[in-house]
Amino acid sequence: MRISRIRVCDFRNIEFAEIDFENASRIFFGGKNGQGKTNLLETVSLLTALRSFRTRDARLLVRHGKKMAQVRIELEHEREGETALTLAFSSAGTKTAESGAGTPVKKLSEFVGRFPAVVFSTDDIALLRGSPSVRRRWLDLMLAAIVPGYFPSLQKYHRALDARNRLLKSGVPADAQFDAFEKILAESGAQIFDMRSRELVNIAGLFSDFAKKIAQTEEAPELVYFPSVRAETPEEWRALFARSRAQDRLLRSTQKGLHRDDFDFRIFGKRAEDFASEGQQRGLALSLGLAQLSLFRERLGIAPVVLADDVLGELDPVRKAGFWRAVGEDVQIIATGTVFPEDEQAWKIFETVAGKYFAR
Repeated sequence: MRISRIRVCDFRNIEFAEIDFENASRIFFGGKNGQGKTNLLETVSLLTALRSFRTRDARLLVRHGKKMAQVRIELEHEREGETALTLAFSSAGTKTAESGAGTPVKKLSEFVGRFPAVVFSTDDIALLRGSPSVRRRWLDLMLAAIVPGYFPSLQKYHRALDARNRLLKSGVPADAQFDAFEKILAESGAQIFDMRSRELVNIAGLFSDFAKKIAQTEEAPELVYFPSVRAETPEEWRALFARSRAQDRLLRSTQKGLHRDDFDFRIFGKRAEDFASEGQQRGLALSLGLAQLSLFRERLGIAPVVLADDVLGELDPVRKAGFWRAVGEDVQIIATGTVFPEDEQAWKIFETVAGKYFAR
């Protein structure tokens, strides 16, 4: 997949921009901080699941004082040929998407994974240092794109979870009222647990391989899955929820389940957050993104667009070189930075000034 042109209106600090990439495979946006480099990358990141890698609140994407932000992305796609996507986000928080010749996207499940983009950002360090919810969100978006049936099962699980939590907050309802929601939780939970367990083995293997390639040394990198509970069949899940009702009533929320899962990064058998250096931690975060890139290629049959938002500043020369080797040459890369690349001739360069982009 390769982007050929972007048109942006009233997105973040971008009043209007129309940028022609001229089929370039390496594009770089340079300039001072706060000028709109990351904002431009953010528009492309919306391709994977209509979600920004910087915020979950779509209202923040709209330029101050405006009612609507719009993004049109024209691209060459392995399956859909020359096509275009038009995305719109309102100041009220709603979002819409149209693909091809103005065909509206009615279900997010029809969109997720069709146009994959992999983001490498300095904020990725939160995958190591942040809360479990940050890691679960990454995992859910990843698996929703590559595993058939994952996204619908996840939707069913969270709808039933919300309903069960409302019951817990409503007082002391009869046990029979829990049964219907717990049946859905159990069925979808068993499916999701199976898919997470299986796929995290694949992700962990790729992660370890890439981490070794980037570091060029043996650090025994690991990715370890920590499920909240280990229940495999729907019957085991239903029994778990039934046993938990008394405690959940006291705490007024569902304490055990897939919504409490986590995974952890390790080197030399120890938690990377506690024992790895800054450069090692950033290398591990990049390795997880490279695992995502590899699986997108393999499962979707599409070369994702790679978005690199000033990510290599904390890395030593060995890790920088290892990262670029691992990315490969068959993908389009759109990168940002305050310092322009030394090999400028290999890049199509744009200078960024106050939400405007000037080709050099």
